[in-house]
Amino acid sequence: MQREGKVQYLKYHQGSVISVSFHPKDRFLFCSGAYDGKVNLYSCQRYEFLQSYVITSVSLARNVNAVRFNCEGDRILVSTTARKLSVIDVTRGDQILSYDNCTFNGRDRTGLATDPSNPNIAVSCCVNGRGIALFDLRMQLPLDFVYDIHTEVIRDVMFLHGSWPWCSGETTLVTAAEDGICRISTMDGRCLHTISANQPLNAVTITPELYDSGLDDGFCSLLMMGGSNICAYVPNEGIKETHRQNKTAPIWKLR
Repeated sequence: MQREGKVQYLKYHQGSVISVSFHPKDRFLFCSGAYDGKVNLYSCQRYEFLQSYVITSVSLARNVNAVRFNCEGDRILVSTTARKLSVIDVTRGDQILSYDNCTFNGRDRTGLATDPSNPNIAVSCCVNGRGIALFDLRMQLPLDFVYDIHTEVIRDVMFLHGSWPWCSGETTLVTAAEDGICRISTMDGRCLHTISANQPLNAVTITPELYDSGLDDGFCSLLMMGGSNICAYVPNEGIKETHRQNKTAPIWKLR
């Protein structure tokens, strides 16, 4: 995107690609997870396939439904339809941890996030789809489960930066679900704020700056939600803009 050029296609999966994650420190490195049970690692600087990690065996459901680097970039977390969360060492290519019966098993993309300030903390959509599972990668078992924070399946989850008005010094999560609700809550599930988008939601993100640090330049911080359309939410003001430029196709990813 820094210079004009043509689109390059990297065709190294044998199934539908469900999730992609960029390395937090190397902007040219990214991974993809697909319905073939594999996670592939690439360099977009050289349009090069680097390595493939096999996550599931033939006897298990072969869908990878979410991938995410931790904040140090030395681990890849992988959620599968076998209800398993796997942790891969990027350098060695080994699976170093596996948590069974803890993640949502739907084929579509599901919520998975890593703490941007702690390389060991992660959160995923839990088994019933409507709650979250918390992980400390230094522990052999999940840290905690918070069930039924939504009435429908959670499609996206992210950590909210502490500068946003709802955080108050606590680690805060944002979840977006098919019930049309975007929910801001603490790690233990305590609700801090809810936003009704009036549409099933598949994705959520925030503008990357510290909260309202661009006001002097005329830019306010936004929380963006995607479903059948894209809408922008401003704290204390509500949903300010809605865009529908994708015809009938739903929005599955926002960054």
